[in-house]
Amino acid sequence: MPVILERIPEKKAKPPRPVTSRWLIFGGVVLAVGLVLTFLFWQGERSDPGFWLFAVVLPVLLWGAMFSARRAGYKYLSAGQDAANRTINTRHANDKGRGQRFAWFAGEYLVNALERNHVATQAAALAKKPVLQPVKPRGAEKPIRHSRLVEEGKAPDVLGAYQHEAVERINLLLNALPESMTCYLALDLAEGLPDISLSWLPKITRPVIRIRELSGLRILDYWLDSHYLKPSALLVISAQLNDVPVDDTGEAISVLLMTNCRLKDTPPESARIHRPQINHTGDMSHALRHAMLWAGLEKDATLRGWITGGTLASSDSLNTASEVYAPELTAQRYVNIDTVAGFAGVTAPWQALILATRQCISDCEAQLVVTESLPD
Repeated sequence: MPVILERIPEKKAKPPRPVTSRWLIFGGVVLAVGLVLTFLFWQGERSDPGFWLFAVVLPVLLWGAMFSARRAGYKYLSAGQDAANRTINTRHANDKGRGQRFAWFAGEYLVNALERNHVATQAAALAKKPVLQPVKPRGAEKPIRHSRLVEEGKAPDVLGAYQHEAVERINLLLNALPESMTCYLALDLAEGLPDISLSWLPKITRPVIRIRELSGLRILDYWLDSHYLKPSALLVISAQLNDVPVDDTGEAISVLLMTNCRLKDTPPESARIHRPQINHTGDMSHALRHAMLWAGLEKDATLRGWITGGTLASSDSLNTASEVYAPELTAQRYVNIDTVAGFAGVTAPWQALILATRQCISDCEAQLVVTESLPD
């Protein structure tokens, strides 16, 4: 489940402390009132011990009882406030620690129109070329701006054509994991594509445990929450293929392997993938502030941003949030993946993670991925 620090209540304020000077003045008033009333209404000898008991001792005792009760109430409220704030601090520390969980990059496999032409997608996106050109889709006659794989046929047939190559790469990645490490598998496929578990999974040589009914970065969020304490790996297979695509979209097949602990053979130049900040309100300031917190990055950290999906590239909200929480992340430091590879639908966040990870390893520089689930 996403980490929402706003659900943690604010710290309780300290209760008002008794002001000793006011209580001393109040004690003097009580004593004076006791003396006056006793002098006015006392019927016997004023030299009797009883007279001084009522004139002095009784008001002092009454004032002392009230002052003691006020002090006891203050101590009681202070103890409750301290206990409540300790609980709040513990909850905040636990949730912040849960939010700052991360995965180690362990390998990837990416197929799109650029990669099939031996062009690194991240290099093309950084160079902002080639831009999307009108092409003829498989299931339509009219050319549109689209990045498609060259294979002909229906989308399920195209996916099947990559099965052998993809499974070979998956097995190669999984073979690098320790035998005792549990591996979880998530399939994130576009609507209309067949469930590849029956055809692909039997050819995967390592036992895997399926994560079902989740898509997008919620898969990573769930895995970091539920399977972080025991060493494990997460394999995400995603595919976006379109028989009848729309403008500015692209096709891609991606495989991303992550582990929740650093493996013995992990190279020094590896990368960490931090918990995603999933935002449903469109508040980019809130999302960026928490993303920086989860990654443990300071405000002046050098960053590069990767954008895919929706209107993020043309929206001022992201630039405004960056000015406040990441001033080094200027508009020129953002890379729009969709202009060269098209919006890859369900595969878009995984493709963006792969590209950002490649660039992170190359530049030894923190990367920020900003993705919107829908293209509009």
